[in-house]
Amino acid sequence: MRHRHSRTGSLALAAVLGTTALAAFTAPAASADTGGVTEAALPVGDVVPVGITAGADGGAWFAANAGGIGHVDAAGKVTEYPVPENSQKLAGIPDAMATGSDGTVWFTDLSGAVPRVGRVDAATGKSTLYELPTTGDVNFANGQIAGITAGQNGTMWFTGGYSGALGKIDQSGNVTAYATGLAPSTVTLGPDQAVWFTDKYGSIGRLDPATGAVTSYQTPSGGNGSPALGGIAAGPDGKLWFTEPGVSKVGSIDPATHEIQEYGSPIADSRPFGIAAGKDGRLWVTESATSNVASVDPVSGAIQEYGLPKTLSAPAEITAAPGGDLWMTEPGRGLIGRFDPSAPPTGNPNPAVPAFSPGAYPNGAAAFMNRCPAGQICQTQVTTGGTVTIGSFKQTLPAGAIRITGYLGAADGTGDPVLAPPVVGQQLESAPVDVPGGLIGQLPLIGPILGQSPAAMWDVNKLTVTQSLNGPIHVSLAGGGIGANASLNIHLNNQLLGSSCVIGPLNASLSPTFTAGSPTFDDDAISWIAGQISISAPVAVPAAKGCGPFGILDGVINQMMGLPSPESKNSMSLTGVLSLASGINPSNVPVGLAPSATAKAKASQLLKSARTAKKPAHVAKAPKKVTLRLKARH
Repeated sequence: MRHRHSRTGSLALAAVLGTTALAAFTAPAASADTGGVTEAALPVGDVVPVGITAGADGGAWFAANAGGIGHVDAAGKVTEYPVPENSQKLAGIPDAMATGSDGTVWFTDLSGAVPRVGRVDAATGKSTLYELPTTGDVNFANGQIAGITAGQNGTMWFTGGYSGALGKIDQSGNVTAYATGLAPSTVTLGPDQAVWFTDKYGSIGRLDPATGAVTSYQTPSGGNGSPALGGIAAGPDGKLWFTEPGVSKVGSIDPATHEIQEYGSPIADSRPFGIAAGKDGRLWVTESATSNVASVDPVSGAIQEYGLPKTLSAPAEITAAPGGDLWMTEPGRGLIGRFDPSAPPTGNPNPAVPAFSPGAYPNGAAAFMNRCPAGQICQTQVTTGGTVTIGSFKQTLPAGAIRITGYLGAADGTGDPVLAPPVVGQQLESAPVDVPGGLIGQLPLIGPILGQSPAAMWDVNKLTVTQSLNGPIHVSLAGGGIGANASLNIHLNNQLLGSSCVIGPLNASLSPTFTAGSPTFDDDAISWIAGQISISAPVAVPAAKGCGPFGILDGVINQMMGLPSPESKNSMSLTGVLSLASGINPSNVPVGLAPSATAKAKASQLLKSARTAKKPAHVAKAPKKVTLRLKARH
């Protein structure tokens, strides 16, 4: 009886497929110019673009901590490239970027497990990686390779963070490691041809490349804030200029006299971080807590702030292009921005994001954090790819297809905390995903052939898939991570199937694995956790229902997809980005809906440990250095 019903439905389906014409599609603009700033949006902004450097083609290259590397051309077109896994089969954490004196583009890998630097083929986007030594008299063990700058003759200088080392590498992979006795963070080449760098504990360091001697200079305010220091750049006045995010100041040091001066930003708690010299003779700074950029007069120290088009964009790094434009990353919203310093942004300065608690250090904030009440543990997970297999049906998901957002709420009758819906936007956002070949492409045996025919292009054949929640999402805090148990409905959207064709509920246990090995990503430029994740979850799938008038096409869909289908034949294998932070929205949480003290303490500890895990610097008396030939990895 089921077979006859399916055959009748198939014939009805074939009969109707000759009535509709092909629809046109217009691609959206790649970038927009608002208030003197041109911004290009990444396909999935959660990948957290941080490092940036100008390209030879008038565009820029950027590094995404929870993604790979990317290029944006002068017209705003974004192309992204993956970075190979390291020798421990873990994903990399691209961070800083710089262009060498020979035009070669380089980047750093923030991974503490396998510290690396990489070189990019600008024609293909392919990376060549060099894994840095973690043993020996001077090494990069436990280092976070967070800064890189151009040296002479195509060499690059990079920082080793808590390893205490500073490194130099050439095109052939010859690396020299210098002991500093500090914790180098960002780096630049000074007008005296010495290597100047910021130290995580509040000092400015100077390395003499000829002798390896290191001298440090404590800033007056650097030890009072977190992060103590941000970026560093050579100014047009012959001084080295740096930012102090934790106390919202910009400073300079004279390489001849070693005199240090500091200047406070007009807006308190602005959290300046990135810094670059502009063609207009001023220094330009990003303010991650205000979503402003600011110019600094090197003579008077006067600071002028300009508002970016979007708040909560948390601008991070900034760099000057050969033509004079300034490029910057805006990780809070996944944007790459550009403006002409001689015609700065026209927006009024934005106020600072409130600190997490009274007396706390300034904090930058991403847009997702405003979707959750202040002080609550906020998370958002978005897919960047993967496949869903249901019986004989297999669907590839594009980037950004599914997003789940919420904050840790009270436990319900199950005893597990509920992921409360955000106070802004929907808890589950599911973009329609086109099914290749449409409806007829899923027919048994002949579907793959029909799916390539002209009929597959007709509107009446178009098939998309979306998801909806079938109940609350429960949070699991076991094992030191955050997991979820969700009940989902899959909707098949097609003119013939109508608006009520549903497969579900599917009950899935979603336990994300951080593919870089740990959520402890120590990037001082951002104030939230973001990491690449993978999710692999088998699910049992029931039969479809509500497909076509009076369910006449239920049998067709079930035959096509092999439903119902046991758990052993189905799977969700997804990649994505998980972002975690404290919420900042002033909305109140009603009494009775707040998480228990125990649950919130566990989640808070996860957030705290991910953001505050520090490793002592490898202390050694300078000068001391070692030189090694590294193996290139592709």
